[in-house]
Amino acid sequence: MSTEQSRQSVSGLDVLISGGSMGGLFTGLALARAGHRPTIYERSAGALESRGGGIVAQQNIRRFLSEHGIVDPEAITTRSHERRFLAENGDVKRAVSETMVFTSWDALYRRLRDAFPDERYRTGTAVTAVTPETATVTIGDGTERTADVVVAAEGGQSTTRARLHPNVEPEFASYVAWRGVVDEAALPAACGEAFDGTFTFYQGTDQLVLAYFIPGPDGETEPGSRRLNWVWYDTLDGRDRGAIFTDTSGTERRFSVSPGRLRDPVRHRQRERAATLPPAFETLVSATPDLFVQAIYDLTVPAMVADRACLLGDAAFVARPHTAAGTAKAAGDATALADALASRGSVADALTAWSKTRTEHGASLVARGKQMGDVRLNLA
Repeated sequence: MSTEQSRQSVSGLDVLISGGSMGGLFTGLALARAGHRPTIYERSAGALESRGGGIVAQQNIRRFLSEHGIVDPEAITTRSHERRFLAENGDVKRAVSETMVFTSWDALYRRLRDAFPDERYRTGTAVTAVTPETATVTIGDGTERTADVVVAAEGGQSTTRARLHPNVEPEFASYVAWRGVVDEAALPAACGEAFDGTFTFYQGTDQLVLAYFIPGPDGETEPGSRRLNWVWYDTLDGRDRGAIFTDTSGTERRFSVSPGRLRDPVRHRQRERAATLPPAFETLVSATPDLFVQAIYDLTVPAMVADRACLLGDAAFVARPHTAAGTAKAAGDATALADALASRGSVADALTAWSKTRTEHGASLVARGKQMGDVRLNLA
């Protein structure tokens, strides 16, 4: 068989994607551009809500947006030109020239979602089971659909991963990330000026806090229309994790308590703790209407492929946020999958090659995240 014939044998595939967030959309767009027929199943009935705020817009994300004709990356990104480290009193302890590019979860998600055809994006449709041998999915109403390949892009709490790798469990890293996003217009002018153009950090005892400007919800980048995104890594310091992660409904969450769901005593306690931060960060935390909290954990799978089913993005590997690579990893997985299908003689060969390279990448990223987090929070 010629090379051209081999390539034709893996073109025009029907691909079912479970999960319509970042990983699912990157995958759907990359595969559609390569001539395949992706269909995305998203369990949420409406538009997905923002799950994080700020994202470091790594080069491969910006390249994906440009090459797929989705949006000019400059239109939905902000930049810092200095990495700044503060002392506890707020003085600049150290500063280095460095350009970083940022975007917001909601602005990026909306551009990706707008670029993917509505007729192939099925909302309110949960995948309840996957049969890897036949690339078959069962959806919530019991209907079965069979394709050439199934991709599980279900995030860190992937049910497909739990079935394929029942012995793989997320490992709690012994600290959490408090997070928040504040409209620039709602901040005192001095506070906004303190962070403008910088990627700012403060490292205290067993804690690390950082902040940077991101675009507004629709990608607005003009001064006054942006938002400040902050992340505060903090050990639990003897506090009851169960109490912190019990939300306003009384439900104890394992991984996160979303914006608006923190109980008042937990929110007030963390705002009081902000007095240990430099003044600009204390102001920023105090001005945040909806703090939320995420458990930091590590997750690694031994392989990303089982027969014709793939685990992609955080469904396979969860690296600590210090790597600033979660969204970039999903985009990289998606692009590499499309490339592997275009360059291999069969679906099986393509998935095997893809799994090998991306599993190595994911494992390396998780290891790097562990090292970065443990050193920065003095856990090593």
